[in-house]
Amino acid sequence: MQLNFDTRSVTNRDRFAYWREAVCATYVQLGCEAVERRNFKGSITLERLPQISISFVSGTSHDVIRRKQDISRATDEFFLLSLQLKKKAYLSQRERIAELGPGDFALYSSTDHYKLTLTDSFEQLVLQMPKKQLLARMPNADLLTGRRISGNSVIGKLVGQSVLGFARAENNNRIIQSFIQDTLIDLVATGLSSIDEGNCELSLPEQHMSLRARTFIQSNLMDPALDRNAVAQATGISVRRLNEIFMKEGYSISGFIRSARLDRAASDLKDPRFQRQSISELAMKWGFNNFQHFSRIFRETYGKPPSEFRSAKASYPKQ
Repeated sequence: MQLNFDTRSVTNRDRFAYWREAVCATYVQLGCEAVERRNFKGSITLERLPQISISFVSGTSHDVIRRKQDISRATDEFFLLSLQLKKKAYLSQRERIAELGPGDFALYSSTDHYKLTLTDSFEQLVLQMPKKQLLARMPNADLLTGRRISGNSVIGKLVGQSVLGFARAENNNRIIQSFIQDTLIDLVATGLSSIDEGNCELSLPEQHMSLRARTFIQSNLMDPALDRNAVAQATGISVRRLNEIFMKEGYSISGFIRSARLDRAASDLKDPRFQRQSISELAMKWGFNNFQHFSRIFRETYGKPPSEFRSAKASYPKQ
């Protein structure tokens, strides 16, 4: 369902207050600032897919800021990508500033402070997606925020035009929507992969090891033999040392594997493309050979058994 927010629908004196509420309803909790509020204009056209949202936003110059208090109140974690369509914008995150001209795009995270400075008569396409969806494709995505991807580069131009094309494709079929959202996330990952990782701030050898291990895990979740020994062997260090690195990030190797598999299984359970597959088949697909064990840990994680989780999410309209 498409939603529209436009400051022309309210009185001139209420426009900026209305815009603040519209921005927070569309994206994550944010603060808005503008030098000129009297004649402020803004418009958002929003389309929510099952897991991501697509919005076209335009308006007069202002700043949107993700503040500490906004982050502390958040319960969900997102990545956002801004593709500049007209004029300029400036994105700052992690002490980096990306200047975006038409065709350029950049990624930013809802779990870190950021600021978007939008110039007069700007237009942007904004994609918002759960962090885990992009991290499943690109485990080092958190290190690539606040970096400009040029719309003049070969990959940047191809990705930007493809993102815009899929974002404009209107379709009410939920199965097609699922394919579109997967394609959009894949395109974002492709664009990010064009960034020279040698410039990423991977100063600690532990970060390199963690990224290598997480990449291997995400690529081998379907293998029932995937365990901490296999990950350590692929990474080239001992199980004990690798587990120490993971524990600094708040989880064990085995815990990370289990969580990643559960995320994929849960995603499939609410995906209309897999509604004809049994729960046990989906569990086995993601490396769970013991269905009772899968059901137990799924319920512990999501608060309900897989069957209830699927039925609660499967409110798809008939085509």
